[in-house]
Amino acid sequence: MTRFIPIFTVTTFVSIHYGTILYINSSLLGNFFKPDIVSLLFLIGALGNVILFLLAPKLIELFGKRILLLFFLLLAIASTLGMGLAQTSQVVLISFVVYSSILFIIYYYLDIFLEELSKNENTGEVRGVYFTFFNLGLTMGPFVLAVFALDNAFDLVYIVAATLLIPPVLLVLSSFKSHMPKWHGLHPQHMFLPFSVWWQTKNIRRITLARLALEFFFAFMVIYTPIYLHSIIGFTWSELGIIFTVMLLPFIIFQWPAGELADRFYGEKEIMSIGFIITALSLLAMPFLGKAFFVWMFILFLSRVGASLIEVMTESYFFKQVDASDTRLISIFRLTRPVSIILAAIFGILLLSFFSLDKIFYVLVIAVIYGLKETLLLKDTK
Repeated sequence: MTRFIPIFTVTTFVSIHYGTILYINSSLLGNFFKPDIVSLLFLIGALGNVILFLLAPKLIELFGKRILLLFFLLLAIASTLGMGLAQTSQVVLISFVVYSSILFIIYYYLDIFLEELSKNENTGEVRGVYFTFFNLGLTMGPFVLAVFALDNAFDLVYIVAATLLIPPVLLVLSSFKSHMPKWHGLHPQHMFLPFSVWWQTKNIRRITLARLALEFFFAFMVIYTPIYLHSIIGFTWSELGIIFTVMLLPFIIFQWPAGELADRFYGEKEIMSIGFIITALSLLAMPFLGKAFFVWMFILFLSRVGASLIEVMTESYFFKQVDASDTRLISIFRLTRPVSIILAAIFGILLLSFFSLDKIFYVLVIAVIYGLKETLLLKDTK
């Protein structure tokens, strides 16, 4: 595992950064724009991310993933500072769209570095450890938010978040190397993502769609849950920082052992199915909760128990089907993140025109059940 330490360290710092501002981006935008415009900006940022994922294999061929990883880390620092220090809506808009367009592509390049070093027989364990560090960072992020947030003044939070990306830049410069040669010239077969191959490969298609259901859950919760809990239920940001920290603990507790269990005994299908069922049941309870601090903490914690199992199992299953040279299939798999944000923003705009915010939790139940259906159709690895 020692060869993975630089990747795990970079992932942890990037994730602390991500978790620090993840749940306040919508509130920051809400200080400048109406809710429908906020949803639209999330959609535009996700579209930018989709474009980058479509171009990702071509960009790797042109520049190499190490240079690209450095470039996008530096751009993330600049756009984070832009959001934190902006005094006008135009600067906030540009900074947020740039930031939300590039963040997930950083994890894509880390994916490829990690896959180069991984062996197929321990993919579940490696991905479990990777996501333990990833989610350790996400869990620490809300704690940073709780310490530095002052009511609706977020400038210090964004400055701290930008600073957290400096160690990853230094580590990539000093420790990351590409072990795979670049292609020479832009071959036609590398110009476009192989959606036809993806569709015809049933297990890869189904695990991608199951992951899309999970990412839709994440996107919906990130955009609308902070608004609901803060603006409608009435929790303070200090309270939410604590709730969100506890909520994210399952990603630290369960993913490493779940990955090992999938490798050694059960395979991914059974654990993934249990995760979808737990998540659906917790979502059904949310519309009925009032301002009850510990009840919300428990239900959100329970929802992430399910989500943590789904996340690591979809990762393990998918990366057992591909290797580091399958950058185009990995791009399609990672497209689930920005595509889910697009879907969440569109559904949010439509649903909020007809229903109150608490009712949209039921939409997530439908998405989770769809993910369960795709999971049950998978051919298990055990």
